[in-house]
Amino acid sequence: MQQPTPPPHTTCIQFCRQKVLCASEPYSPEQLRHVLAMIYGDTGERAAGSFTGYLRFAGENCNQLFLFFFKGAPYAAGRYDEGKPVIYTIQELARQLVKSDKSSLSLTLCETDPVLLKSMLLFLQKEPAIKAPTSLIDLEQIVQQIGTTGQHAMIALRRDNLFNCYFLKNGICAQVHYADSSFVRPDGMSLDEEMLLYAFQPGAEILAYIYRDMNTTVAEDSSQYDQDSLYTLLTVGYLKNKRKSDQDDVKPAADVAGSTMDEVSQPRSSLGITIESGPQQGVQFTVTLPCTIGRTESDLILGDRLVSRRHALLKREGDMVVIEDLGSKNGTKIKGTKIARATVTPDELITIGPFQLRIQTDVE
Repeated sequence: MQQPTPPPHTTCIQFCRQKVLCASEPYSPEQLRHVLAMIYGDTGERAAGSFTGYLRFAGENCNQLFLFFFKGAPYAAGRYDEGKPVIYTIQELARQLVKSDKSSLSLTLCETDPVLLKSMLLFLQKEPAIKAPTSLIDLEQIVQQIGTTGQHAMIALRRDNLFNCYFLKNGICAQVHYADSSFVRPDGMSLDEEMLLYAFQPGAEILAYIYRDMNTTVAEDSSQYDQDSLYTLLTVGYLKNKRKSDQDDVKPAADVAGSTMDEVSQPRSSLGITIESGPQQGVQFTVTLPCTIGRTESDLILGDRLVSRRHALLKREGDMVVIEDLGSKNGTKIKGTKIARATVTPDELITIGPFQLRIQTDVE
């Protein structure tokens, strides 16, 4: 399945910058030591253990390395390069940093609130439940469905290279972060209405990312470094008093939202779904497995009365993708035959209510 084509000039992504402490300064070991001093409270600008935000290393062609901090300690790391997000451990980031061309490298340090930090981590770590241009999805209905279930969710609306994040708490939009400084926020609108206004600007192509799973993953080595050892790691690539194969017995750190790494780092995979016929024909999705499909209370929402609230489940079992009917009223069909459980083959057509869904099983 061909994914929606991103808008042009989108390689170098930008998130909202709440409080910029260091803006694209040329990299040097001295500058790195200075920003770490700001993070750890040595400069007197903030209390030790209070910094939440990120350090970004940007190189040529918008290759970006991110090191995230939560309450004054390293939390997670990742890279965005060639249009793809990648999860790193802290040590993996350090090794990439050491191999980078320092002459083109710059440092940016931003302090954020936990919600914006969570939004950035979701983008780097998770496949969205839905990723599609707003012109091809019923975003208003999706927002209503999230509100009906009362779940937490994050919706990112991307215009060119700008990511604007909307956090829905208990199904209601509660906090927004705009990277697009050209957008004039209207007076007298709810945040839900404001989000829809941004999503459907005349003449603008907006790509929507819908995240229903709000858990993020803590780097497995996040608890291993203090200020001095982190500086050494980022400048050398390893710690001299440890063999590279050493593994510390570290207790999992807490997630930004309270979960532990053990609860959220299970292997995951994704697949593509295209609506071949029925309502929303032509819309393409990338979903993370396991994925429930239904009219409400599901990961992938199909808005039609012939679809049960929780209609079917897609999941991976070994090398196979399996679909199970969840006791739906009108059944789940493959090749016109109702199934209770079946293996999904590549490019399989599945019928749910008035929808025919083509499943691509080899998206990783």
